[in-house]
Order: sequence, then C-alpha cells, then structure tokens
Amino acid sequence: MVPTTSSSSFPPTTASDMGQFQRQRRTSETTTTMPSRSPRRPGPLPSASRRRKGAAEPPPGLFPAREDLLRLLAVLAIASAAAAACSGLHRRPEPFCDSVQSPDDYADDSCQPCPQNGRCVDGQLECVQGFKRYGGSCIEDGLLSQTAAKISELLQLRICDQHARTLCGQPAKILFQKHDVSDTVDQLLSKNPAGLTEDGIQLVKARVLDTAQGFFETSFTSNQAEAFKCPELVAECHMPLTCQVRHWISRNIIFVASFSILFAALLWGLCTIY
Repeated sequence: MVPTTSSSSFPPTTASDMGQFQRQRRTSETTTTMPSRSPRRPGPLPSASRRRKGAAEPPPGLFPAREDLLRLLAVLAIASAAAAACSGLHRRPEPFCDSVQSPDDYADDSCQPCPQNGRCVDGQLECVQGFKRYGGSCIEDGLLSQTAAKISELLQLRICDQHARTLCGQPAKILFQKHDVSDTVDQLLSKNPAGLTEDGIQLVKARVLDTAQGFFETSFTSNQAEAFKCPELVAECHMPLTCQVRHWISRNIIFVASFSILFAALLWGLCTIY
C-alpha cells in the first residue's frame, strides 16, 4: 500500500495555501497550549424529605423568642390585675334595704336585704350591740355569749339553791313558771348589765331563756301551768354538807341500821372475850 500524504505535509506553494497553512498552525498551537478542562458533573439533587422539611420550617424571626413571650404574658397579667382592681374600687356597692318586718318587702333588686342582727336605714347598715360588721353581715364579737353564759349560770344557781333548801326540809320554791324565770333574768341583768344597750339585753335574755329550757326539767303546777324545776341530782350538789349527810342517811336507812347492828354486835363480842 502506498501511504497517502496530506496536503499539509508539503510546503505551500501559493499565497492562498500559505495563509491556510498559518491558520491551521495557530489553531494547533492554541489547542496544544490550553489545558484540557473536564466537564463539570452535576451535584446530587436534594432528597424529597429534605425538600419537604425545608418548605415546612418557618423562616427565622417569624415567632418571638421564649423570653419575649414570657415578658409579654407578665405584662398582660399585670395589666389585667390592675384593671380588675380599678373596676372594684370604682364600683359603688349596692345599698341595703331598710329594715322591714315582712320579707316580701325585699322585692326590689336595687338593694340587698338587711342582714340579721343589723339595722338598715337609708341604705346604711348598722349592727346591733354585740355584733360587728364584716362585709355585708353582722358577726358576733363575743360579748353577748359571755354575758349570756354568766347569766345562765347565775339563774341555775338561784333555782337549784331553792330546790336544795326543800330537800333539806326548809321552806322554798321548787317550780318556776316562765314569767318567774323571765323576771329572775331581768333582775340578774340589772345587777350585771355589762354595758349592754336595750337591744343587747333582749338578745342576751332570749339566749338565757333558750338555755334554761334545755337545762331545767319541765313540770306543771296545780293550775296545769307549765313550769321549770332544777333536776334533783343537780339540786343535791347544791345542798350544804351536813344536809347532804342527813339526806344520804335518810335514803339509806336500812343499810345504816344493819351496819350499826353488826358493828354493835362485834363490839359486844370483843368485850365478852377479853
């Protein structure tokens, strides 16, 4: 085979060939001097879960920080408390209804009913003696209870002493009707007023009578009128000592007589022996 030779291996003979030869030479030199660049490979594409996560996350700064949120809640709480306090201070309380006898007179909703143990005049509440105002009610201050307990003790002592005198054979009164007890309470209160007003005295008297009704025994007089008397066991405790001894001997006469006979027989036997 005869090798074929290209036209570029022979020197150019004409001017056109000379120009073409120079262009080919410059092209070949440029190709040899420039470094070869490998084509860039595309990077790995993000996965579908990463794309979804990036799309769901809010941008930074959209929501306030935890410290800012706590400060905001504290400011709102303080503002709410201040508003509630101001509304309570500036709210005018409802007046009290005037003291009346019938509850039907409280039909008006523009006032609140007058509490027990209180007097209401022109919308103002005033508690009776022995009670102190606490909000919209009257609370007992202890003076009435102490006075009622003292008067009840004195009443029991007086009535039971009378019964004890009868047990000792002395003339005295046993049965006390309600008006007798009421008069006795009035006498005791007059001697021990404790600085009470008329209203306080009436309250103490009512309590003493209630206590007496629960303490004394109920009986009836010859006129079939209800009366009170001291229980006999309590009356015995009020008897003098000598009277208690006599009363015990009279109630146990058989035992006392038997003991006396046996004791006398014992002494007679001892004297006979010795």
